[in-house]
Amino acid sequence: MLTDTTKTLYRRYFDSDPSPFISEAFLGLVENKTERLIRLMDEEERSIGLILGLKEDVLCSPFSAPFGGFHYTHEHVLYSVVFNYLSDLKKFVSEQGFKRVIITLPPNPYQNNMNAKFINAFVRLGFTMATPDIQNCVNLKKFDGTWIKNTVGQNCRRAIKHRLSCSIVTDEASMKDAYDVIFRNRVDQEREIHMTLKDILRVNEILPVDFFLVKDYDESNIGAGIFYRGHSKIVQGIFLGDDMEKRSLGIIDFLVMNIYEHYKKMDFDYIDLGISSMCGDPNVGLIRFKEIHNCETSLRFTFWWSPDNNQSFQINPKK
Repeated sequence: MLTDTTKTLYRRYFDSDPSPFISEAFLGLVENKTERLIRLMDEEERSIGLILGLKEDVLCSPFSAPFGGFHYTHEHVLYSVVFNYLSDLKKFVSEQGFKRVIITLPPNPYQNNMNAKFINAFVRLGFTMATPDIQNCVNLKKFDGTWIKNTVGQNCRRAIKHRLSCSIVTDEASMKDAYDVIFRNRVDQEREIHMTLKDILRVNEILPVDFFLVKDYDESNIGAGIFYRGHSKIVQGIFLGDDMEKRSLGIIDFLVMNIYEHYKKMDFDYIDLGISSMCGDPNVGLIRFKEIHNCETSLRFTFWWSPDNNQSFQINPKK
């Protein structure tokens, strides 16, 4: 039977995090965006745990992050334990009178063994699977500087010829310069940006955030990237952007090349470049962009369950 337990007891058994978004530091940063946190574990079978945010009688993991997911003692937890935990989760939701539970699992590089077991058990137990989102990651162990599409390399050489430079910036003024490039890029493409610079700097207080800035030969700021280093082997790309009027200089390809080389030298295994779809609806251009930059394409899964079996429920990605 699952019980809502204290942080102290929960962390006695789950002292490491498969991803940064279920760490106590990150949860503390976004806790104000939920009514309260619920930490679920079986105090007899202590192999799996789950931290959920409560919003309007709905349990969410995540409640303010790209994905959430489970804690576990190791990647080789028995399938029967996974199945029983999810079965008990349904009972908990029903007995406590909650409307539903929604869980988005992390991409496979974070927990390949556990994802397969969770997904199978979710389906067998009657959870509703939302249309999977398309996820892209770069396997740095395979990256040797050779690009899937030759034009990427050509653009990188063009950028070098035009004396573009790329560096990590650490002073607040330069961080703002990087953010402003990305903000302008979003405005030009009529796309929303879901974080302010202040939000990003708050994240930087709990995990390392890298700001990359590309400059033209005349020191104009023309490209930028922002990445999180909250995992020992996986870097997460948050934003990339360029000056669209100077895109012919090969800014983005040059930026991506420098980012890949930087994190490969730091001995990271993967760069998580996020999803290329929204609620399962593919962004064809974005998928193509990531794949020609050597990304591997996979799926990111979201499941939900409601005691009244309301199949008409639609997940709102902005909530």
